Amino acid sequence: MSKRTITTKAVGLVYQLMQDGQIKLAPEFQRNAVWPRAAKAYLIDTILCGRPMPLFFFQRGRSAQTGKPIFTVVDGQQRLRSIIEFIDNRFALTQSDDARFAGKKYSDFSTELRDLLFDYDLNVEELSGYDEEDIKNIFVRMNRYVVKLSPQELRHAKEEGAFYDFVEKLGRNRFWRDKRVLTEGQLNRMKAVEFSAEVTILLLEGPQDKKSSVDLYYQKYRSKFRAGKDVLARLSNYLSWISKAIPDLETSRYRKPTDLYSLIGALDRLADSGHDVSGLPPVRAGKRLMQFEAELRQDEPRRTVTRYRIAASQQTDNIEPRETRISILANVVRPTTP
Repeated sequence: MSKRTITTKAVGLVYQLMQDGQIKLAPEFQRNAVWPRAAKAYLIDTILCGRPMPLFFFQRGRSAQTGKPIFTVVDGQQRLRSIIEFIDNRFALTQSDDARFAGKKYSDFSTELRDLLFDYDLNVEELSGYDEEDIKNIFVRMNRYVVKLSPQELRHAKEEGAFYDFVEKLGRNRFWRDKRVLTEGQLNRMKAVEFSAEVTILLLEGPQDKKSSVDLYYQKYRSKFRAGKDVLARLSNYLSWISKAIPDLETSRYRKPTDLYSLIGALDRLADSGHDVSGLPPVRAGKRLMQFEAELRQDEPRRTVTRYRIAASQQTDNIEPRETRISILANVVRPTTP
């Protein structure tokens, strides 16, 4: 008869069971050890900070030779390996902001810190009476639809403050959904908030490299974000102008985040150079934008169109392609464009 039992096992006990050969890692259906050191260090930091972690699943059996309990790890192998490797002094805590243990190996720990680690309780569900096929099926079910958190979902989980509040609210703007800037799936994965953060940074300081900049602004404007009112006013003005210039935006390529980001940047650049965006005739500019879009679909477009096409298809969130797209669209929108 199969049975499931929720228990807790302190890290010290688990380590001793490993030493005694009573815990078996890496059954055939498990992945090899794949975690990078940064992930392992972050897990140990989680333990030392007293933060919870997901449930472990052990299959409980009994040794025919000794009669002692034997536990096979069904889920949680990577976490257990990280714990054992740290205690075996194989990596340092590079992923920690706590001065008590940041940068230290286990051998550097005081008795107090070692006790803190060993006394941490792991939540374990013990499985008894399941055959090998059952266990494999359980493992597949637990891991089949696991989706890794996106960078923005991680920010949503761990960040707070003024910039956080501003972009979270901006991410709920109906424009992103109504104009099909993002799909429902992307909206559900918080892409609207991420795009709002990128656009906000664009209007603050011009195009940046998303990969290295977004997190910095969450930190920089954690306590206050006085520019929020100005950013919102300018963005609202630009989105209103775009809606007039391209009434069918939801069917145009300019609705896509890469192109919309570029068009907003182009309007802001024109505003910085002295153009009154509200005075730019949206209908005429819209015709030029649609003509440019048509050229992008041609087999042998002119050089400027080719440059934009390349900048919109390769490393699209790096500074250089962003600068290229913004400059080209500013020239398309500018009234003096031939």
